[in-house]
Amino acid sequence: MKKFYTLIVVAILGTTTTFAQGLGASLDYAIWNGTMIETTNDALTPETSSIIIALNYTHNLSEKMDLVGSVGYGMGFSIVPMKADLNYEITNKLSANLGMGIYMISDDTYETNALGLDGAEPSFNEFGTNLGLSYELTPALSLGFNYNMIKSGDFDLNGMQFGLAYSFWGKSEAKKDTKKVVAPKKVVAPKKVAAPKKVAAPKKVAAPKKVAAPKRVVAPKQVVAPNQVVAPKQVVAPNSPAKPQ
Repeated sequence: MKKFYTLIVVAILGTTTTFAQGLGASLDYAIWNGTMIETTNDALTPETSSIIIALNYTHNLSEKMDLVGSVGYGMGFSIVPMKADLNYEITNKLSANLGMGIYMISDDTYETNALGLDGAEPSFNEFGTNLGLSYELTPALSLGFNYNMIKSGDFDLNGMQFGLAYSFWGKSEAKKDTKKVVAPKKVVAPKKVAAPKKVAAPKKVAAPKKVAAPKRVVAPKQVVAPNQVVAPKQVVAPNSPAKPQ
């Protein structure tokens, strides 16, 4: 119980430093399998499932991509998963996620098997990866499935996890803003253009009066050459008086 209360305090302190609009919670059922939770004592039946309550925070990266961080507490098989996932929207309803995290395991069966490994001090903080799908039922509620791969090889531990996730404020505001269709602004009809005033036709310009052709100038009458002056007849000299014989 002490670990549970510590987890609650850490979760509360952590969430106060984040934006409240991305906060959510989930309730999952996980089924675990692998040699790390098996027992050879028939009188003991190891826990192989967990009810996991988790708080998560979603940060929008793009129109189709989210980063989801979560911290959970598993009852039954005692485990505390702390994961960071990339969630990609395949369709408007279906999303795929891929992530990694630290799994803090405190279950007695796991501790017993861990002590038997070469006599070394066991580690109860395991690194693992997970992948899965989620389906949106409503803008705030989604159904999810995840497969957790914590340990592999001869000493393996894996688990299938499915449940419901609830977002207190629905989808992140940044993601909703990218999808919100902005209604086109109402186009204001252009003001009616007043028809131009009728231009008065220019007054008919009176054709200039026909200029009378100048009267034909009568050629001056031909000056009659003066009658040829008749040369005066040669005056005959008077006969000289006859000389006396």
